[in-house]
Amino acid sequence: MEQEDTTPININITESIASKHVSYNIKGEDRIGQFEALRRYNDFHVLRLTLLQRWPGCYVPPIPAKQALGNNEQKVVEDRKRFLQYFLEQVAKLRHIYFSDEFQTFLRTKNTDMEKALQGLPKQSIQEVYEKFKKNFPHLNGKEVNSDLVLKVSSFSTYLNKTTKQLESLKEQVKLLAAAKKQYTDQFNIMTQTIVPEYEKNILIEYVNHKTENLIFTNHNDVNVTAREIKDQNAQTNNYDYLVDLLRIECREVEAFQETLKQKEFVDNLKTSAQQKLRDQNSELVKLQAGKTTFKSMFSKGSNTEQAQILEKKIQDTQNEIKLLEELCIMITSILCFDEIDRFKKNKQNKYYEILIKVSQLEQQLNQLYIKFWSEVSKGTEAEVVV
Repeated sequence: MEQEDTTPININITESIASKHVSYNIKGEDRIGQFEALRRYNDFHVLRLTLLQRWPGCYVPPIPAKQALGNNEQKVVEDRKRFLQYFLEQVAKLRHIYFSDEFQTFLRTKNTDMEKALQGLPKQSIQEVYEKFKKNFPHLNGKEVNSDLVLKVSSFSTYLNKTTKQLESLKEQVKLLAAAKKQYTDQFNIMTQTIVPEYEKNILIEYVNHKTENLIFTNHNDVNVTAREIKDQNAQTNNYDYLVDLLRIECREVEAFQETLKQKEFVDNLKTSAQQKLRDQNSELVKLQAGKTTFKSMFSKGSNTEQAQILEKKIQDTQNEIKLLEELCIMITSILCFDEIDRFKKNKQNKYYEILIKVSQLEQQLNQLYIKFWSEVSKGTEAEVVV
């Protein structure tokens, strides 16, 4: 058995370059060598569509959704850069996709017309797709597909269709929470840096007989230092934004897996069409062998016997096509059942737990600062209470 390739892959979007269109500079190194490429969003889009078509039944990670307006705005550019980086990282984990002709063309071609470059790849026959899958998924060769595996695919498809609206709803709810948290943070900063200090300097100062040492927010440096620490940490990130990103990515990844299943359906339909074609050809052959004139034979040259011989050759070709499509359908179902679905579920679990750990750690750090702040306020206030 061929040893699994574990050569590290380093791939990063180093910068975004804005002109008439925004381009993203991709640099990295893999077992083939170093590479650098300047790619637009549309190049990523064309690449992904090509991968879906040429790797039916194989999951292709999503890219950010298209936008009609504002593509050159800095916020949109940075958001896209972040999510396109995530796309590249996910592809790097899928060696069969990363080292495919399609993705390597994307990374290394000097052709600035990505659509033309990808269209220039050799067309694939059903046989070639099947052989490619056998080479890239050797552990699935000879796997049998039973009713349980077919049910696994259909059940997961039903689950994804059902969960789409729920995810969108949850995403919008978390967006509202993130906005509310930002609003609270902004108001806290205004309170600690403007409202309370002004109250002390303009009103409380009279009550304490103009003793400035009795002003908590003006005279107690520890309180102000901690307040600034809170402000700085909140300025770096809104921890709830990580949850927003989690759900944004998951919505796109669910859509991506649904697209994968549609490609499987496409191959299934090819098989169904070929089977119907075979039935029609056999029906035509029976009529020709009985000496009957058929609609097709009316427009064909040669005797019924000659036409029957030609049709028998076509029937043999159709039978071979069906056999190949059946084998390809089995392979695609195996890829989905033994690889893609389980990997997708595992990745979703790990991503969720990873984000929860990150958010909880950041929230704990922030809450410790809040506790420190209010403890300092309380300590300073208790010392000034007049009995």
